[in-house]
Amino acid sequence: MDVIQKSLNNYLESKRAKFARFFFLSNNELLEILSQAKEPLAVQPYLKKVFENINEVEFDEKKQIIAMLSA
Repeated sequence: MDVIQKSLNNYLESKRAKFARFFFLSNNELLEILSQAKEPLAVQPYLKKVFENINEVEFDEKKQIIAMLSA
């Protein structure tokens, strides 16, 4: 179990190294985002932690961001 936990932590740290704003998220939150990588709407609950003053984003029918709404 320790080997699995260490591997998971290393994986999450590698993701944080590529995108520093991930340091503002807990391991559970980051894992939640990464596990739903094909679902852009999944990031919505974490935007306030990752980006300063971004409250939410609006998506079009193709799930592309069309607007950012500030807090």
